[in-house]
Amino acid sequence: MRTLFIALATGALVSTSLTGTASANSAGPVPTGAAALTGNPIYKTGRFAPRTCEEPSVRGGDIESVRIYADTMAACLGKAWQAQLRKAGIPFSAPKVRVAYGDRIKTACGVYRPGDTFGLYCQKNRTVYLMVTEYGITGEVDSPQMLESLSIGYGYHVQRLIGVLAQEARVAKKLSKAKALALSSRVSLQNICFVGAFVGSVWDSLDNSKKSGHKSFVNRHTMESDVEGNGTTKNRIYWLGRGFDAQSPGACNTFEAPASRVA
Repeated sequence: MRTLFIALATGALVSTSLTGTASANSAGPVPTGAAALTGNPIYKTGRFAPRTCEEPSVRGGDIESVRIYADTMAACLGKAWQAQLRKAGIPFSAPKVRVAYGDRIKTACGVYRPGDTFGLYCQKNRTVYLMVTEYGITGEVDSPQMLESLSIGYGYHVQRLIGVLAQEARVAKKLSKAKALALSSRVSLQNICFVGAFVGSVWDSLDNSKKSGHKSFVNRHTMESDVEGNGTTKNRIYWLGRGFDAQSPGACNTFEAPASRVA
């Protein structure tokens, strides 16, 4: 089952509670220009600090348990990423996280129909939307897919904070469609690498780790189809696993990777 997730800028494709607050640290400016992609200070922040993420149980058909799950795990994501951005000297603020249930979901970036699990990050209101259907709630009990969807959304928010999404938007305007899609793939593959790095750092504390090995988390993507602008399935598996093994954003500089690894 595919985790479909997109990041959305205000009005254009790039991709019920508040979780976390803005940091009050005196961080430096957000990286701009080419350095935001190839020389971002996030790459020098080292491994995520060991921490425990205890997952609340998700009950089949119970949307409220999904909201509790999202709030709890978003708080864990926030602590992890806030620490990394502090080391990078970049200001941190947490996104809003909203769980939506139904056939048509209204967001600040438009109206969408969820699949089994469908997520999006809307830059317009800096919100991660986790959208589920009844099947999605039932089918993802005891599965890491819901955590992955949430982590992808959080990863796009981090990419906004560290200047990656803004630089992509600036550069893409000057590129051909093919080159813009190639850049989009590098952004998406960095995102899935960020997901792997975070999940890898907390894997031993998750309920899922007791039920299946970590390779199942990575390799369950083998049945996915390629999506233009998101990298091939083969490369998404590679970057997810690379992040998981390294447990560090430093493994996720897709912008200097060879073309064969970011197709």
